[in-house]
Amino acid sequence: MKIANLAILASLFVTGCAATTPPDILPAFNPADPVMGIRDTHYHPVIVDYHHREPVDPQNWRRLNEERSPSKPGAGS
Repeated sequence: MKIANLAILASLFVTGCAATTPPDILPAFNPADPVMGIRDTHYHPVIVDYHHREPVDPQNWRRLNEERSPSKPGAGS
């Protein structure tokens, strides 16, 4: 058993040393290359769609659902 385990470990070691390095995934992009330059950035404000909301008292949830429903009341779902 020890010889078989040793043979398996030796074969894994040999194949691991003989393996080639993985290919470059993005060979054209190198952040250290000054020729690449700086990409254009666009300003996107974070709070474009901000709407101020105040807390309110609980309301009738059935009426609120019917007001926000795209279908007519009583149309099934």
